[in-house]
Amino acid sequence: MFERSKKAALSRKRLIAVAAVPALVALAICLISLSPAAVEANAMYVVSAAGPVHVDELEGDVFLTDGSAGLVSRTNGNQLVLSPGLAVTVTHHEERFTAVSQQETVEQLLERLGVQPSPLEMIAVSFPDRGVDIRIDGQFVFYEHLSTVSEHETIYQYNDRKPEWQETILQEGQDGEYTEIYEIIYQDGRRTARQLIDVVDTQPVTTIIEKGTMANFANNDDDVAAINANGDGSGTITLANGEVLTFSDTRTMRGTAYTTGGSVGTRTASGTSVRVGVVAVDRNVVPLGTKVYVVSNDGYCTYGFAVAEDTGVRGNTIDLYMDTNRECIQFGVRECTVYILD
Repeated sequence: MFERSKKAALSRKRLIAVAAVPALVALAICLISLSPAAVEANAMYVVSAAGPVHVDELEGDVFLTDGSAGLVSRTNGNQLVLSPGLAVTVTHHEERFTAVSQQETVEQLLERLGVQPSPLEMIAVSFPDRGVDIRIDGQFVFYEHLSTVSEHETIYQYNDRKPEWQETILQEGQDGEYTEIYEIIYQDGRRTARQLIDVVDTQPVTTIIEKGTMANFANNDDDVAAINANGDGSGTITLANGEVLTFSDTRTMRGTAYTTGGSVGTRTASGTSVRVGVVAVDRNVVPLGTKVYVVSNDGYCTYGFAVAEDTGVRGNTIDLYMDTNRECIQFGVRECTVYILD
């Protein structure tokens, strides 16, 4: 049985711009159009929230691309201030310069190194491993990801052989995502092209949860913390997980064991599959469908929680299903205490 408990489609847009600069770990990238004299042109930065430069300290047109905050635009500025003590590498016309940053702007750093970009060149700044990589070029390529996210569903699969308090995740869910990827080219300080180059369509994965429906019951091997019996044979069984079950009667019964093979098939008298947690009874003594908790009185075996689903014995006997013939032989015949659960 299945029940659809949640079905919703959540759409949200994300923009993630990444500079196509080989060998750079792009924590932050800035694009600045510079003139030979004073730097007066507006700047465009593409900055992640990480790295030695804080977004709140930036001026210019700022594009925050931490994957969820979308776009944040600022104006009237073009200076990117570097933190001091960072190892800086500058690449310009295939020539490399190295330095240690001071408390200075990118413009001041380049002036200190004697590097002068042309009016149409741009600067990409990234921060790998807490250092600074600066690349000056006439063209840069960025990739814009526009995504629509679809929230996954959750469905419940009911199991009448599991206790009602038990829920088991059979399949972890995952949201789906439809993403269009655009290639954007900046050349000579301006955007010159934007085209769709790829589509990634990831379908949502449904969460499947198995939920038990059997009231006042536990799994065969669930640990028991305490059993409290009343004078009339009723009482409670407290599980290690805190769940409390009730029983209406306590009986002393002759315990035996059986397994499949020979004349014993794999189906019970109730039509279910034989398994550990199934016991055979005389239906005139213990009705089929009765839930029980079984312990041998000599301390040899705690069979655990079970359901009377099979027949084949007479009188005050309870026959415990076990996986192997050897287990059955070792158990033999033992006096057992049987708690009849409500």
